[in-house]
Amino acid sequence: MNLFAITGNPVLHSKSPILFGAAYPSHADTFAYFRLAAQSAAEAGLLFDELGLSGMNITAPFKSDAAQLAGLRAPEVQALNACNTLALEHSIKCCYNTDIFGVLGSLEEAGVAIAGKRCLVLGAGGAGSAAAYALHTAGGAVTVANRTVDKARRLAESTGCSFAGLSDVAGIAPQTDIIVNTLYKGVDVIDEAWLKPQHAIVDAIYHGSALQAKAQRVGCKFIDGAGWLLHQGVPAYHRFTGIPPDVESMKKATLTQKLPKHISLIGFMGAGKSTVAPLLAAMLGIPAVDIDATLKARCGVDIPQLIGEKGEAYFREQERAVLEEALAAAAPSVISCGGGAATQPLLSKRLKENSIVVWLYASPERCLSRISVDTRPLLAQHANPQQAAAELFEKRKFLYAKTAWMLISSAARSAEQVSRLIYDEISKAING
Repeated sequence: MNLFAITGNPVLHSKSPILFGAAYPSHADTFAYFRLAAQSAAEAGLLFDELGLSGMNITAPFKSDAAQLAGLRAPEVQALNACNTLALEHSIKCCYNTDIFGVLGSLEEAGVAIAGKRCLVLGAGGAGSAAAYALHTAGGAVTVANRTVDKARRLAESTGCSFAGLSDVAGIAPQTDIIVNTLYKGVDVIDEAWLKPQHAIVDAIYHGSALQAKAQRVGCKFIDGAGWLLHQGVPAYHRFTGIPPDVESMKKATLTQKLPKHISLIGFMGAGKSTVAPLLAAMLGIPAVDIDATLKARCGVDIPQLIGEKGEAYFREQERAVLEEALAAAAPSVISCGGGAATQPLLSKRLKENSIVVWLYASPERCLSRISVDTRPLLAQHANPQQAAAELFEKRKFLYAKTAWMLISSAARSAEQVSRLIYDEISKAING
């Protein structure tokens, strides 16, 4: 099995600067994609190793730090000191920057030739650096404009481009053929009067681009961040899986997705689901539903006794009924699932269809330190519970990944911190 972490990936893309994502194939042609929320490249790198990831896409602001995670760096990563694609190849971690293909592929699909064209890149961060490198290597005459001129100058020196300050854009933009905007949303430095129908504009912003309306009024070609996302994802997907992607399916997947109303927490026993659920529910102002507690109340006995008396198959049947009832409820809730819920194919499908599924992750060793083994029948029956926990988690890992929308590590975070991180990430996804 291989596990891929992918941010900005073609299946579930991210607009969050602290969001990674992951895909986990159990076979050569089977992949499960999910987001991974981390707050540093170091944390992402730790999870890469701990979970046995085979690939990871990285979003800003961690692209420079991520370039230090690998033993082998591609030429564009060396030139830009920015990595958005980390892949395990022949047991070696390799860094790539597929953002350059996001720019080139977008323009190629729009029928825009680059060689010999005058190009203006707004912004000298990770995306701006990739755009400048891509356009220059494709034969464009590139000027990088940035608020901090020294940063633009350093980028220009590393890529062979020219540089300017944002205050100089008024004199440059009308004379260019291609404009690539990588400035933050809300920073608008292009006057509509400077644009002509022959301009081609690429904007790294996914939604709400101020340039889009201007381009449409003038009649320019306009490419938004979804095009960039798609075309950077094509080589990343191929590099991760060795399989040429279905680009048309990827296009459909980059469209805005309506998120379900429920939030479900999945993960191994001891990961913190039951503790986090009521805290997150309180933040959202909705009820929390604990599947194990509900099942205990209905059956009149605790879970170990239920399994002991009726068997695991009976327990799973009752668990399925309770969880499906919670997912079918009209009012939104935060649902804490049992550790094995996501391992049932039907429940995994229901969870994905009816809820935002968050995988709370901690290593089996850490999880075991948080629970009483005697209350866990699947572990208590073994002479070596630690080994049993590790083996059980390994069996479930792909199934968690296949079900999850996002992974958050609860290993070094309090329940309050985990709850806040989930709240923040879901809010960003909903609000764009």
